[in-house]
Amino acid sequence: MSDVNMPKLSDTMEEGTVIDWKKKTGDVVKKGDVLAEVESDKASFELEADADGVLSIVVDAGNPVPVGDLIANIGKKGEAPKPKSASPGSAPPKSAPVEPRPEATAAAAPVAGPAETHSKASDHVPAREGDARIKASPIAARLAAELGVDLAELKGSGPEGRIVKEDVLAASSQKVPSRTAQRPPARGGSEVEREELTRMQTIVARRMVESKTTVPHFYLTTEVRMDQAVSVQRQLRETVAGAEKLTISDLVMRASALALRKYPEVNSSWAGDHIELKRSINIGFAVAQPKGLVVPVLRDVDLKDLVQISNESRQLIERARAGKPSPQDLEGGTFSLSNLGMFGITEFSAVVNMPEAAILAVGAITERPVVEAGQVVPGKTMNLTLSVDHRVLYGANGAQFLAEVRRLLENPVSLVLQPEQG
Repeated sequence: MSDVNMPKLSDTMEEGTVIDWKKKTGDVVKKGDVLAEVESDKASFELEADADGVLSIVVDAGNPVPVGDLIANIGKKGEAPKPKSASPGSAPPKSAPVEPRPEATAAAAPVAGPAETHSKASDHVPAREGDARIKASPIAARLAAELGVDLAELKGSGPEGRIVKEDVLAASSQKVPSRTAQRPPARGGSEVEREELTRMQTIVARRMVESKTTVPHFYLTTEVRMDQAVSVQRQLRETVAGAEKLTISDLVMRASALALRKYPEVNSSWAGDHIELKRSINIGFAVAQPKGLVVPVLRDVDLKDLVQISNESRQLIERARAGKPSPQDLEGGTFSLSNLGMFGITEFSAVVNMPEAAILAVGAITERPVVEAGQVVPGKTMNLTLSVDHRVLYGANGAQFLAEVRRLLENPVSLVLQPEQG
């Protein structure tokens, strides 16, 4: 008999939750079959079988389970399932009553009742009172409740017209729900509306508090002339195959990677009683989701050219926004970028992404008068702010790194040259 344990899907994951079993007890499964969708502290992932046999589910969907704990067995037909061993903080066995997670309470109304757990009826949720029941996966129902999407208006793309997560996300991106219209009538003059946190929001909040209260931040800001960078970006998009969607963020990422190679002390992390200098330059970049924030990681950025950076980072962003990053997409970061320039934000300070030593905040490119050779001329400028862990780096370290990033962006021909290997 083969154990199916809660996998460790990220460096910081301590527990996970099965949010949707794709198979049920008694199903014959083959190695590589998708058994369940598992939610970690960063995103949701598909859990695959690592053996052939008959599945026996030990832990119901919706229960947080510590990493390494048993959640199912895969055995021979007729073989008795292995009972779940009790451990502190473990979820109850399948026969025990199941308490819904706090973040699932918003979606509790449309999801099938407890008696229907692990039955085909659990794929059906009522759209509105008086409406016919419709087919939707549990995660689709939960997302619909969180994002204000009416399941009755969707056409499912899953088997037999079942509404799946991707259908809800697509509908949400096309239509911004009116929170005013959804708000129940105020009672007793109250204008307060309660919104339950998702698991991802809870984890992000805890880590932001931990970073701001335990990491001694300091901040460095510089202004960068971006006239030449914008010109080079336009020329590359028009003349180089594969660079049609090259962004300013791609240029900043390449400049950051080259600066990290020159100042490797910035490419490090705090490890309690020592500092770890990383050999690989793996840059994470913050991607917003409807109910959270993920940081996919592009690996070995200093060994990639601008076209590779553009294409690979775009693929990472697409998977992250669709809620389908792989565990590898979110691991191994050594430095981070956060870009709010596309929203018109000219300057901001990001929170250090522990245990990394620094994060670079990228503002919008703006046109304004600048002094050039004693003359006032129009120019394109962009503000960069480096947030630094003072336990790892000092002011001079951060200033030298930031000055190098500025120099590379103001002389962007160096970013176009082929990267040195090794």
